[in-house]
Amino acid sequence: MGRGWIWTLLQVVLWGMGRVVSDSVYRNPCAGLMSTDLIEEALPMDGQLPVGVKVVYDTSSHVHAFEFNEDSTDVQLRSQPLFHKCSKFPEEFSIFFVIKHRRVYGKKECLLRVRNQITSILSINLTNKYIMLVYNSRRVKFRNTALLDNKWHTIGLSVTGSDVIMTTDCRNRKRKRLKRKFPANIPFQNGTFQIASCRAGSGVVRGILKDLVWVPGADAVRRACPPRIPKHTHMDNRLPSLPDLYGIASPGPRWEDCTWMDVGNVAYDLHSESLKVCVNGIWQHVTVSVPEKKPEPKRLDYLEFYQELRTPGPSIDVEIFTIPEEGMFAVFACSGRKRPDVSALYKWTDKSWTLYQRLKTNMAQAWEFFTVDDSFFLAVANYGQDDGILTNSTIFKWQRRKRKFKEYQQLPTYTARDFEYFMADGTHYLAVANHAQGNSQKTESVIYVWNVTTQVFQERQRIDTVGAYDWTHFTVGDYTFLALAQAFDGLTTQLDSRIYILQGDQFFIFQTMETNGATDWEMFTISGIIYMAVANAYNYGPQNFSKTRTYYTNSTIYKLNTNKRAFERFQNLDTYSAVDWEFFTVGDDKFLLVSNAQNGGEERELRSAMYRWQGLDGFVPVHVMATLPNSDWEVFTDDGDIYFIYTNAKGRNSQILKAKFVS
Repeated sequence: MGRGWIWTLLQVVLWGMGRVVSDSVYRNPCAGLMSTDLIEEALPMDGQLPVGVKVVYDTSSHVHAFEFNEDSTDVQLRSQPLFHKCSKFPEEFSIFFVIKHRRVYGKKECLLRVRNQITSILSINLTNKYIMLVYNSRRVKFRNTALLDNKWHTIGLSVTGSDVIMTTDCRNRKRKRLKRKFPANIPFQNGTFQIASCRAGSGVVRGILKDLVWVPGADAVRRACPPRIPKHTHMDNRLPSLPDLYGIASPGPRWEDCTWMDVGNVAYDLHSESLKVCVNGIWQHVTVSVPEKKPEPKRLDYLEFYQELRTPGPSIDVEIFTIPEEGMFAVFACSGRKRPDVSALYKWTDKSWTLYQRLKTNMAQAWEFFTVDDSFFLAVANYGQDDGILTNSTIFKWQRRKRKFKEYQQLPTYTARDFEYFMADGTHYLAVANHAQGNSQKTESVIYVWNVTTQVFQERQRIDTVGAYDWTHFTVGDYTFLALAQAFDGLTTQLDSRIYILQGDQFFIFQTMETNGATDWEMFTISGIIYMAVANAYNYGPQNFSKTRTYYTNSTIYKLNTNKRAFERFQNLDTYSAVDWEFFTVGDDKFLLVSNAQNGGEERELRSAMYRWQGLDGFVPVHVMATLPNSDWEVFTDDGDIYFIYTNAKGRNSQILKAKFVS
C-alpha cells in the first residue's frame, strides 16, 4: 500500500485550514506552513538508509514500513525547508502517526522530539502504560490501551489552546486540560525534528512505523476523519449498498467496520456525498489520480576523481560525521615524526572539503565520533612516539559557543590502534584496542563506560589481547557483540581473532576465527543475514618461511548461522595489503570496497578493488581502480550524489572520488 492515502488526508486537512484560523481565537503568525510527513522528508526515497533504519514488509496488512534499532539516533529533519518563512513554532498543531507497536516491558520509547538551538520544545513518548506529550518538563499522559495488541493503529495528538486531544483510529477521543498553556512564540530557527529517538541513549521506538505527520493548526486529526455516525438515522447507522458496478455486496460496511482487517472496503458517505475507502484504519475520500512512475533505482557505472586534500601527514583513518545545525565533517588521523603532531578536521562546504580545525594528536591511528545526551565527542587513538611508553589518547568535546572541538578527557593507552563507541542497555561504552607494549605484542585492551555523575569515561573491563588492531561492535537481536582483529603475536600473523559477547556488564569470548594479519572487521546485512568481512593484511611467520609475497593473502567473509549460533566461512577473496573493508549500497546493489596500502607487488596488485554482491556468486570484482596507497575508505552522500573518500597511507595527498551512474 503506497503513500497516496496520506496526500488525500493532507488535502482534507488543508481544506479546513481556513476555518481553523477564522474559528479559533489563535491567529497563526506563520500562515502558509504546510503539512508534512516527517518520515518521507527525512529518509531518502532511494539510496542508502541511515544507520539503524530498514524497510520491512508487513505481510498481515500488505504495507511497507520502517523499523528502527538502537543505532538509529541520527534520523532527523531540519526545520528550514518547512519553516523557511517562519521563525516561530506554532502554539496550535497536530501530530499523528501510523504504527504497529511491539510491546517492550519497562522501557520508555521516544517517537518524536522537536527542539530548537537551545532546548527541547516537545517530545512524544510511549510506554506500556501511557502515550505522553512532554513540553516545558511537563507530561500530559493518556492511557495506552490502543498499542498493546501488536496491530496497526493511527494515533493523533492535537494541541489546541489549553487542551490536548488524543484521537485513536478515528474513533476514541480523549481530552486533557493543560495545567500550563502550550507556550507561544517559541523561536524555531535552525530547529530539528528527531524521529524514532530523542537522543543517544534514549529508547528507540519498537515495532514498525509507517507515517509521522506534522500539521500546523488546531485539531487537524478530527478533520481527517469522517463523522462517527452518519446524520441519516433512517439508514440504521449503515451505509447504503453500492451499485453492482462496484461489485460490493449489500448492505455496505458500517463506519465502525474500518479496521486494519477491512483495508480496501469501499462505501458511500451520505453525509459528505462522497465515495470513501477504508485505508490504514481511516475512511478516506476516493480520488482518481495517475500514480507517479517510481524512479528507477540508481546503478553505479564508475568512479571519477573529484577532489584532492592536502593533510598534515600520511593519514591512517578518516571519520565522517554530521553535527546538527553545523553540517558534515571529516577528520583525518595523521601521523608524523614532527612535534607537535596534529590531525586535521575538514568541513563540507559548497560541495568540497575545506580545512576547519587542527587537533593535537600523537601518531593518530583512528578517530571515533559519538554523542552522549546532547553533547558531541571525538575520540582519537594515539599510537605514540615510543611503543614502550604509556601514551594518552584524547577525547575532544564540541563547544557550541565557539563551534570548535576542545580537549575534554585523557585516557592512558599503549600504542592504541582503534576506538569503538557503542551503546548497550542504555550504557555508553568506549573500547580501545591497545596494540603492543614495548617488545611484547601482548597487552591489555580496555573497555570504558560513561559515568553519568562525573560525566567522564571510567574503566569497566580489561581484556588480554595480542597485536590488537580493531574493535567492531554489532548486535544480533538483543545480544551485543564486539569483534576484535588481532594482527601479530611477535612470531606470526597467523593467529586467532575473536568475537566477544556482552553478558551482564562483562564481555566474554563467543567465537574465535583464524586470521592472517587482521586489521579490520566490517559487519553488514543482506536480506536479513548478517555477514562479517575481515581484512587480512600480512602473511608472515612459519606458514610463509620463504618470506615471499608477504602482503598477498586471502581476506575472508563469514556468514552467521543462526541455528549453530556461529559464524561460518562464506567466501575468500584474494587481497593485497588490505587493511580496511567498506560496505555500501547504491540503489538495489550492494558493494564491498577494499583498501590497498600498496606495499610493493605487481602492477595489478597496486589497484583498489570494488566487489558487487551477486547472490549465489557472492561478491564479484566489478571495478579495479588505480589509486594512491590507501588505508581507509568512507562513503558519504549529498543531494543524491555519492562520494568516496580515502586516506593516503604513505603521503599527504588524500582523494575524494565521485560516483557516476548509468543513465
